[in-house]
This record gives sequence, C-alpha cells and structure tokens, in this order.
Amino acid sequence: MTALRRARVRARGTRAMARAAIAAASPVGGAFPAASAALALAAFAACAALSGCGDAPPIPPPPPGPPRFAHRFLPASDAWIPESQVPRTPQDEPHMVIWELSEHAPDVAPTPAQEAAARDLVARCRAAAEAHGWFAFEKGLADGYHLLAGDRRHYVNEEYLFDGRVLDCERPEFLMYYGTPQGKLLAGVMFYASALDARGPQIGGNRTLWHYHVWKIPMCLRDGLLIVDQARGGACREGEPAHRSPEMLHVWFLDHPDGPFATTMWLSREDLEAADLPHAAGH
Repeated sequence: MTALRRARVRARGTRAMARAAIAAASPVGGAFPAASAALALAAFAACAALSGCGDAPPIPPPPPGPPRFAHRFLPASDAWIPESQVPRTPQDEPHMVIWELSEHAPDVAPTPAQEAAARDLVARCRAAAEAHGWFAFEKGLADGYHLLAGDRRHYVNEEYLFDGRVLDCERPEFLMYYGTPQGKLLAGVMFYASALDARGPQIGGNRTLWHYHVWKIPMCLRDGLLIVDQARGGACREGEPAHRSPEMLHVWFLDHPDGPFATTMWLSREDLEAADLPHAAGH
C-alpha cells in the first residue's frame, strides 16, 4: 500500500468529524455560514449599494502546466480524476467542496529526494517560527498577522500574501493558531500559491498535496487572494466575487493524525493536548 493510500485509510476515520468541524470554522478551513432566508431576502436590497448584481465568474480552468490529478477531499471520495474533469460550475450543495491536487498518479510514492524535501520544509518552517517568536501569539499579531475574515484559526499577513513568494518559511502567508485552555497554540503555517490561477509547487511529490475550496456562494477576494467578505447578490463591496480559492498547503508542527501536510483542519482535544509545542497566552 502506498503512503498516499495509507493516509487515505487513516483519514476515513476522521472525515465525518472533519466535515462538521471544517464547515463551522472558516472560508479556508470551512465556510461562512450558508445563506439563510434572511440573507437571501436582503441580497436584492444590497445590490443597490454594490457595484452590480449577478453571478460570480465560473470556476477557472486548470492553471498552465502539465496535467494533474484531482481528488475530492470534501465531501469525501476515494476517486482520483484528471483535473480537467473537475466541474467548472459551483455546486448547489454542499456549501463548500475541497479538491486536492497532484502532479503524480495516486499510486506513485514520493522519491527519496521528495521525502527529504518534505521533511526539510517542515523543519525549516518550525525553525523559522521559533526564530521569529510566533509561538507567542502576541508576537504573531505584532508581526502583522490578523484573523482572516469569517475565520477562527487562520491568521493572515497581507504583506506576505502579496509579495509573490511561495513556500518561504520566513514569510508564510498564514499562521494557524488553535485556542486551548492553556492559550493559543501555533499548530502550523499555511502557504498560498502566488495568484488565483497559479499552481502550488509540489516539492514533496504525493506527500505534499495542495488543495483549494469551491464555494456555493462566492467569496469576495481582494486582488484574487485575500478573502474580505462573502458576496451579496453576486457582488462585493470590496474585491471581486469568486467561487474558488487559490491553492494552499498546510504545514503542521504537531503530530497531525493525517500527516504533516494534512488538508483537514480538524484536530481533536487529544491531538492538541499531546502537541509538544509551546502555548501562548491569549484567546
């Protein structure tokens, strides 16, 4: 059994809980709450104050480059398909779908060089977080990280988000802080691709699967990257409506049940309590 398939088997046990936890969490770890009847009634009135009404653009085609494989992580599926077959229209249900991507067939194990690159990325990012003092929550805030709109755990640094750098451990676009009884826990970092239509570099082969989100209700993205709100009536006060996020990659510092690059944000209380990481004051 390949490493990728073993990870899938381990993940099945947590998928049901992950769905509920992710859906309640955030637009990148989940989604804003699904549109309610009140929101639908308010959408028409909101259009008068916005830049226009109508649907967001369709989901863009795959970015330039060699063909890739895609796997629907949420709702869970075991099938991998050509990326070109991923639907280009947003789903009616559920509120959010997550797709994982790979340049390699699912039965291709990472090479020794790719395994080494993956381990090195985790080590370098943790070392950078320690050097910058980001395990102290207040230091992360002081360095420009702030909570992403509609989120609970993703703290974004806008300077780093728009600097064009990718997989730079000294300048990660996001820090992922979890609240615990002991304070905020820096569980890892998250990287973004450089643009909405850019593909993330898969340095660790099938060990490092990038993913993106497809939203039923479009999000408002500033410059194609930063989530600032949920669209109302298909339009935005700031940014442009989009049904798809940029590609992203998690790098976990704790012992994540699904591995150091797991897509799911769900972590049990036991996972957090067992983390051999410093906790910082702040909630």
